[in-house]
Amino acid sequence: MKKILAVLLAVCMAVTLAACSTQMEKKSATAESDIYVGYTTDADKFIDVPNLRQYGDYTCGTTCVQMLMNYLYPQVGDKNLSTYEHDLGTTPADGTTPQQIYDYFKAQGVDVEKKEDISIEELVSLIDAGDPVMMCIQAWSDKYNTTDPNATDHAYLADGHWVICVGYKKINDEYQFYFNDPACVGHCLMSQTDLETRWVDRDGAGTIYKHFGFVIKGTTEFNDDGVFYLD
Repeated sequence: MKKILAVLLAVCMAVTLAACSTQMEKKSATAESDIYVGYTTDADKFIDVPNLRQYGDYTCGTTCVQMLMNYLYPQVGDKNLSTYEHDLGTTPADGTTPQQIYDYFKAQGVDVEKKEDISIEELVSLIDAGDPVMMCIQAWSDKYNTTDPNATDHAYLADGHWVICVGYKKINDEYQFYFNDPACVGHCLMSQTDLETRWVDRDGAGTIYKHFGFVIKGTTEFNDDGVFYLD
């Protein structure tokens, strides 16, 4: 009798645990679908650059440099954001200019190429080669003014933001692109159509950068599965 009861109890527990597991899976799936529009695992090609968050509203460029230096040199590049801010010459008024970023990369021995008018096909080829692309786009606005310098409601190219393109997925005849966005917890994506419109910016001197980016080449020492000894 005791043996029979034990067997019945075990069966009941198994059924209960299975039901709990199913409910948890449903709850998890529901929560994910409410938050995310996709996953990096969906990408056809994805470059695993460490993702970091900016502080304030002017350190996006600095944080992108920090992410890329962490990616290339995970030990010597592991400096805090304020150090990068100082070394780059970042300011609250002007953020970080393309020239400041390029000069810093070159001074650190980074194999970097400064490119303008990058086509979508070229961007895909760069990602295929394993080369992340740091680019300046329009962000932070419900309406991006990328065409009319005389508009009064939305300032022309006033919503500049630095991000790093790290992946893509081909969907029918177009692509969607994946980004390390220093203003985002995790990663973001954008459609090809949206990127082609928003991939433009202007610096404080009025110079316009259209489909501009820093192509980061060379090998990386970063391994997302690697661990360091905690001294």
